[in-house]
Amino acid sequence: MKIKAKNISTCFITILIVISACNRNETQKDIQAKILEYEEKIADLKQQLDTSDTKTAKTVNVRVKELKKHKTTHYIKATAYVKAEHRAFVSPQTSGQISRIYVKKGQYVKKGQLLLELNADILKKNIDEIKTALDLANILFEKQKQLREKNIGKEIDYLQAKNKKESLEAKLKTLNAQLDLSYIRAPIYGIIDEIYLKEGETAAPGLQVIDLVNLKKMEAEADLSERYIPYIHKGDSVFLTFPAYPDFTVNSVIARTGNVINPVNRTFKVQVDFYNKNEKIKPNMIAEIKMSDYSGNDITVPSIIVKTDAEGDYVFIAEKSGKYYKAKKIYIKTSLMVGDELIVTEGLKNGDKLIVEGFSMVSNNRPVKIKQ
Repeated sequence: MKIKAKNISTCFITILIVISACNRNETQKDIQAKILEYEEKIADLKQQLDTSDTKTAKTVNVRVKELKKHKTTHYIKATAYVKAEHRAFVSPQTSGQISRIYVKKGQYVKKGQLLLELNADILKKNIDEIKTALDLANILFEKQKQLREKNIGKEIDYLQAKNKKESLEAKLKTLNAQLDLSYIRAPIYGIIDEIYLKEGETAAPGLQVIDLVNLKKMEAEADLSERYIPYIHKGDSVFLTFPAYPDFTVNSVIARTGNVINPVNRTFKVQVDFYNKNEKIKPNMIAEIKMSDYSGNDITVPSIIVKTDAEGDYVFIAEKSGKYYKAKKIYIKTSLMVGDELIVTEGLKNGDKLIVEGFSMVSNNRPVKIKQ
């Protein structure tokens, strides 16, 4: 081996001598041809030297993993905020003083159940007066009707009686509708979370009186980078986790993806609906949505064994060389990280014996012994 190394050094010196001794009359092309000739000789000698080193190098014990394509799934995560699918901020449609509240905080109510009542004493008196007047109008109308059937009396009297009766009926209907507005009912099934006013206080349209929320059905909404649009679709399976409940996971699907990109942060909306078991998840809690943006059959390698040099990323495989094995340096191209492994897109194939233990002690063409 020392002799071969000496030969290589001698060749370098020879090249320098040849270049120096070149006749100045020789063309640049002739000089270049001589340099290439000696470079080829040097390459041959280096190959012989590498072969000699390989034969004399100490064998390294390694452990290998036979590569095989397998199902891979890559996940992304996004922070989401939870809200109730059905939530009502109850307020009256008419102004009035609250005369009675029929519910309390934490109470479950059915849809249509009476929550509170506004003072409607004046309205009720007006209704009573209209009812009395309507009773009289009905009597007068019936008498005028009987007279007209017998062709007795003036037609104008009959028409006036009829108009009076119908006018009072319409007015009574309007007053009853107004009276019904003084009874505030639950628009949805749910639990009373908050009551903002007390009996005796004045309620008005647009002024929130009761916060009513249905905790059975919830939704989590997150903002996702626009680069994921091609990979995230309605109906894709997802996993929901909650920092408040580290051991609690909900399996669901994407209910909706946004159709508009936010121009400020270049994101789109992703919504996940889920059933709130035991109602333990509350509105405005933070959740994390875990969803897949890639799935396929691939070869993967542990990221820890991937090395890098000027030419790129590489790994070592054990390759059969006669009766024995030697380490072979393979340059690879990778894409996504799945757990602690990288998906390999180029360089490796099914059946390759990837060196997973002892990889830091081997070099290209180094003899290796595979440990079982």
